[in-house]
Amino acid sequence: MAVIFLGGFIGLTVNAGRKLFLWFRPLFTAFNPLVFGIIYGIIMAAVMILFVLSRIPNSRIPRVVFLADHYALGAAVFVIMFVNFADLVLFILRLCRLLPVPLPGGITAAVGTAALVISAVLCVYGGIHASVIQTKNYEVVLQKSEGKTDSMKIALISDLHLGYVVDKKHVEKIVEAVNAAEPDLVCIAGDIFDGDITALDDPLALQELFHKINAPYGVYACLGNHDAGAGYEGMLEFLDKAQIQLLQDEEVLIDDKIILAGRKDSAPIGSQGDRRTELEETGEAENIPRIILDHKPENIGEYDKSTDLILCGHTHKGQFFPVNLINEITLEVNYGYYRKNEESPQVVVTSGIGTWGPPLRVGTDSEVAVIHVTFPDAGGEN
Repeated sequence: MAVIFLGGFIGLTVNAGRKLFLWFRPLFTAFNPLVFGIIYGIIMAAVMILFVLSRIPNSRIPRVVFLADHYALGAAVFVIMFVNFADLVLFILRLCRLLPVPLPGGITAAVGTAALVISAVLCVYGGIHASVIQTKNYEVVLQKSEGKTDSMKIALISDLHLGYVVDKKHVEKIVEAVNAAEPDLVCIAGDIFDGDITALDDPLALQELFHKINAPYGVYACLGNHDAGAGYEGMLEFLDKAQIQLLQDEEVLIDDKIILAGRKDSAPIGSQGDRRTELEETGEAENIPRIILDHKPENIGEYDKSTDLILCGHTHKGQFFPVNLINEITLEVNYGYYRKNEESPQVVVTSGIGTWGPPLRVGTDSEVAVIHVTFPDAGGEN
């Protein structure tokens, strides 16, 4: 499957370059096709190679180079997509005899210009929009409770992907948005890091920012697929110093109100120490609500009615067009509130608060999910 995808991507990349040359050739008659092909190939190859190199820990390439490359990757993806889409539209119109054959140079130049302009506009918009944090509110009722509360506000964030793109400036916005929600509890549903602890620009400053999160019951997290690899031990140390309590296939009782569990990722990119195991249960009363942090919503089938609420991330809601539409069609649980039936746990999937790969969001938001949980049958003291 990976080979097929790679072959298809290379084919689309080559075709996009070929079409751009042909469409604009009337404007640059002296431009040599071989020279254009070499320049185009070098640029596209460099963008892809640098992105791969950015996944290697302890790289000596300056961080700013990788940051610029992530934006260039977004631009390349949009150019490839819209040029090939325009080519397909022109082909259909010619096939239907709605356009002359061969096409006049003015038409092809206009189509090529439109594809490039749309790509540029979406890149600029996507980069700006990704930096703006939204708040999404949910109302969730958990019937089962003999805890000491009748309500709780949980701030859920995920997919920070701290590293080459997400830095102190964005984390400042995250902390501000979380504190504005005035949560009782903060949960981080994995992918805190971008797979490389050495990519953090200023770990101490980031830890100090996390200290500023205000939540009476603290900040808890589970691991995502990118929270793994050679820097795993460094990630654990970072979270400990950031006062983020990591739950690795274990659960804790929080002030006799809820049981909160956190899972290791089901398919990490690298090692996370020991493999994912069964939950280590607290042994507390079964009638206390149980909330589980599990990075991937594809794992919700593992839980039965003994679990009341599952909090997930991972999907990014597709992050940018058209992946957001593809996700919506292909994934059973992509984003938002979900419950299969009355015997199943309730699920909330957030679109995440950072980005992976191209630092763009088009058709999705960077968000804090604020979950207002009520326990109408709560007993004891309120």
